This record gives sequence, C-alpha cells and structure tokens, in this order.
Amino acid sequence: MTRTLLILSFLALSLAGNAQEPAASAKPPAAAPQPGLESYGTAATSIEADLRAALDELAALRQSIAEQKPPVAMETERIASDLREKRRQADLARTSREAAEAEAGKWEKDLKVWRDEKLYIESLLGDFRRTAETNEITPAKGAPEQAGKDPLWVGTNLLERLGLNRGILVEPGGAVAPDGVLTPGRFAEAGPVRFFLSDDGGLSGIVGDGPDLRPKVVHAAANPEALKSLVAGEKASMEFDPTLGLAVELEKTEESLIEHTKAGGFWIYPILILALVALLAALVKWFQLAKIKEVSATSVQRVITAMNQGEIGKARTEAEQMRHPARGILEQGIAFVKENPGASRDDLEESLYERYLEAAPPLQRGLPLIAIAAATAPLLGLLGTVTGMMETFRLITVFGSGDARQLASGISEALITTEYGLVVAIPALILHALLSRKVQGVKSSMEMTSLAFLNGIKNHEPA
Repeated sequence: MTRTLLILSFLALSLAGNAQEPAASAKPPAAAPQPGLESYGTAATSIEADLRAALDELAALRQSIAEQKPPVAMETERIASDLREKRRQADLARTSREAAEAEAGKWEKDLKVWRDEKLYIESLLGDFRRTAETNEITPAKGAPEQAGKDPLWVGTNLLERLGLNRGILVEPGGAVAPDGVLTPGRFAEAGPVRFFLSDDGGLSGIVGDGPDLRPKVVHAAANPEALKSLVAGEKASMEFDPTLGLAVELEKTEESLIEHTKAGGFWIYPILILALVALLAALVKWFQLAKIKEVSATSVQRVITAMNQGEIGKARTEAEQMRHPARGILEQGIAFVKENPGASRDDLEESLYERYLEAAPPLQRGLPLIAIAAATAPLLGLLGTVTGMMETFRLITVFGSGDARQLASGISEALITTEYGLVVAIPALILHALLSRKVQGVKSSMEMTSLAFLNGIKNHEPA
C-alpha cells in the first residue's frame, strides 16, 4: 500500500513538472536547486527504510511462529489422546455399573424366589406337623421337648414307622364321618393313600383332608373285612380312589339341568321366555314355508297358454293347483284380464304389483320375533352376569374373601345367564338366517311368475 502511494505521488509530481516546462523554457534556468525534489527523495528513502523494517519484523514473526508450532501441535495431540482415553474409561465404568446393577437386580429376584420357596416349604411342614398332631403322632418317651414341634422330626419318625410296618403305617386317631361326627378308630396309610376303620367297625373307607385339616371319610370302603385285615397287619387286597376323594367331591358338584337353570337367578327367566317365543315363531314359520311348493315354469306356461286361447276357466283351474303365494298373483292377473280386456300393460302391471304387496307381509310375519330374540338374549345374559357379580362383590365386602371356593361358586352362578343367553341367541340367529333365505326365495318366485304372466299375455303386449 505504501509503495502504491509513493508511485502515485511520483506521477503527480512528474505531471506538475511537465506542465511547467513551457514557462521555464522562456526563462533562463535558475541556478538554485528545487526544494520539491529534495522532499520527495527524503520521503522515499524514509518509506523504503520503514518498509524494509516492517518486512524484517514480519519475517522474524513468521520464524517465531514456525518454531513454536510443533510443540503446540504435540501438546494438542497429547490432550486429545488423554481425552479419548478418559472417555474410553468412562464408557467402561458406565458399562460395568450397568452390568453390576443388572446382576444385583437378578440377585434380588432370586432372593425373593428363594424366600417364597422357603415360606412355602415352611407352610407345608407346618401343615404336616398339624396333621401329625391331629393324628396323635407324638414323640416317644425320652425325646427332646421340641421334637414334637419340629416338622423334620415328625417326617423322620413317620418314615421310620413306615419302614417298621413294611410300608403300611397303622396308627390310632379320629376321622370325621360323612354326617360330621368325629369317630375314633385306626388309620392304615400307604404313601398318600389312607384308610380308616372305626373302633366299632361301623365306619370305614378312604380318608381325605377336610376343610379344617381333620381327616374325613370321603368314600366308603367296598370291602370292610379286607380293611380290618389291613389294619390288623395282615395282607389284604384293597380298592381305593386314586384321586383321593376328588372324584367323589366332583360328583357332588354335578347338578341337573333344572338346578343349573335355577342357579342363574332372576334374569334367566326372561331369557327362557325369549327362547320359547323364538322357538314357537320358528316352528310356525317353518310349517308355513313347508306347505309352499315350488312353482314350475310348466304350470305357469299352461296358465298363460290358456289365457291366450281365451280359456279363462282352464287358466283358473291350472292356477288353483299351485301351492304357492304366486297363485294369488296369477288369479289376480286372470281376473283383471277378464274384467278389462282392453286395459294397457301398465294397468296390468300395477294390478299384479298390488297383489304382490299384499302377499309379501304374511311371509315376513314371525321373523322379527326371532331376530329380536337373537339380539336381546346375549344382552340379558350379560345383564344377569353383571348383577350376579355385583352381588358377589357385595358379599365379599360383608364376609371377606377368605374362602376362594365360595367366590368361584358365586362367579360361576353369575356366568350362567351369559351361557343361556348365548345358547338362545346362536340357534335363533341361524334359524332367522335360514328362514329369511327361504322367504326371499318365495318372493323371488312370485316376482318371476308375475313377470312371466305380464310378458306372456298377447293382448297386453307393449305397443
């Protein structure tokens, strides 16, 4: 930039000197030196010196920067390498922490499962101990005081007694008879199977656990004499229930159809009324449609031929032989042609259509009742279930939910209405579909017969 200014200044001075040359040529040359040229030379020398100094300073600065650049680059690379290493270590630490947390969660779940298993086993051992106490299994003389309260000791003692009795454990005790009376006697146990024989011999059979964990006779023995021999330690052939009384209890829960229906409550009766209405309507409609015989094209053609030949009586006779609603349409057409021989085709068509409209409603009669039963029965069943569940929850609020069997019984009774609602709705829906299809077929035959009669009469052909 400085050099450019110097050049411009030099050009300006040169032009000024050239402009003054004519005037100078007229005058004689002066002897004294020009002060402008001296100033210009001094300024140029000063500027050159400043420029050289600036360039030297710039070169020195660049040399300093070049000398300092490698250490700075090395330091930057070292810092970046340290940063990458720290990030890698942070990722490893985070991964290790997540793995440790997952492992700790797994250990907590395993610990919870083990605790639940421990509680379950302790509960089983407690039930086993209470059963042993009920059956009067007590420790022998000289045994520690806590022996009878230890379930493991009770199990060990039973195993020892089973070994001494060759697999059959005979011990005194009491069992609850079917009438609820606790009867003293003796038990004969072989694994999970237990038999009971009262002291007087009047009660014998397979024993199961009652609601209060007391032994209960659930099935009378088929051979009491064999049971006596077994209790006496002799060989005997015994019959027993492999379900340990569950089959007997299941048999007690079976109920007749009337009992099952009564258990549904109030809403079961509207459902049964709908079922009866739908059944009667379906039977009536079925018999009505069964009387209808299919219209053959030949019989219709005979009626048309007789009409074209002017034999009105013969046409009526042929029409009366039909067992179909189309018979009324043909009779209407015959009567109209006889009474209005010069009527137009449109008038004949309107007359036949009026007869068709009169014959259609009787065919549809009864089908809406079946449709209503098919749509309403499931809703009534759902309503009965909702009210039954509300009653069950009300009883839970009052008496609690201690006995799950009573809750299951109440819920099953509430679901009976839904069961009956579906039992009524599904057949009603199928019957409605079948009967509607049959009615539609009859109406189609009526339309075809009307059209055939309209097109077959010569005197009423369109112009």
